[in-house]
Amino acid sequence: MESKRVLTFDVGYRFIRHAIVTDGVQDVPSTFATPAEDPEALFDSVANVVRQQREPISGIALSLPGFVDVERQRTITGGAINALYKQNVGDELRRRLGGRLPIWMENDANCAAIAEKYAGNARKLDDFVVFTVTDDGVGGAMFLDGHIRRGRDWRAGELGMMITNYRAEGARSLHEYSSTSTLSKQYAEKYGGPAEIVVPSSLMRRMNEPDVRELIESWVQYIAVGIYNIVVSLDPECVLLGGSICQETAFLPLVQQSLEAIPSWKDFNTPVKRCRNVGSAGLLGAYYAFVSEVR
Repeated sequence: MESKRVLTFDVGYRFIRHAIVTDGVQDVPSTFATPAEDPEALFDSVANVVRQQREPISGIALSLPGFVDVERQRTITGGAINALYKQNVGDELRRRLGGRLPIWMENDANCAAIAEKYAGNARKLDDFVVFTVTDDGVGGAMFLDGHIRRGRDWRAGELGMMITNYRAEGARSLHEYSSTSTLSKQYAEKYGGPAEIVVPSSLMRRMNEPDVRELIESWVQYIAVGIYNIVVSLDPECVLLGGSICQETAFLPLVQQSLEAIPSWKDFNTPVKRCRNVGSAGLLGAYYAFVSEVR
C-alpha cells in the first residue's frame, strides 16, 4: 500500500476533528464546532481547513455519519447532522477547492472497521464485525471476505435497527435499548435528577453497588442479544466492541457474562474483544480507506 499524506476529517454531531495522517501516523488533531444545520457553512469550514495547509497533501478523506454512497461521493442520510442529508459532498468540496485533490469519504462505522483491519485488532482477520455503543445507539460495520460490506444501498451494518423485543415493546429498535444515553435515563428515572448529568462510564466504575450493578446488567443484556444475532447471522471470526464505554474495564466481562447466559451461545462462542482504535478510529479509518481505494 503506497503511503500518502492525507488530510482526514471525522465529522461528528457536535465537533469536526481533523488531522494529517502520513504513512499511518496521525498528527495531533484539531477541532471545530459542527455547523449541523447549515450545509454551506459545513462545506466552507472543511474547505477552509484544506486551504490553511502549509505543506502539500495527497488528498482529503472524510468519515461521515449516515448512509454514504462512496461511488458518487454523496450522502443519502446524515445521521443527526441535518446539513449532510442528500448532499453531493465531493462536488461541493471541488466547487470550493477545484478538482485537483483526490477526495474519498466513508461511513463512520465503516471507518472504525477499516482502522481495525489495517492498524488494529483485526489485522489478521478477513471476517469480523465492529459493534459500537454510543450516546445515540448501536453502530456497526462488517468486514467480510476481506472487504468492507456496504450493501446494495449503502445501508449494511445498521445493527442498531434490529428489533429485539417485539412482543413486549413493538418495533422499538436496539438503539432505544442499548445507547449510553438510555443507561443515563434509566439511572435518572430510578434515582432522580436530570439524565444529562449522569456519566455512563462513571456508572461502570460503581459495579460494587448492587442497585447500580443490576441496572447495568439489564442494559448490557440487550447489547449481548444484538451481538448474538449478528454472530448467528454471519459467523464472523471475531466481534470487536467500539465506543468509549466499551473501553471500561467492567464492560467486556459483563457482555461475555450475558452472552454465556444465552443457552445456544456455546455452539458459536465467537471471540469478543475491544477495538484498538477508539478516539482515532474515524481519522485513521478515513486515511486507510483513502489509500486503499484511491488510485
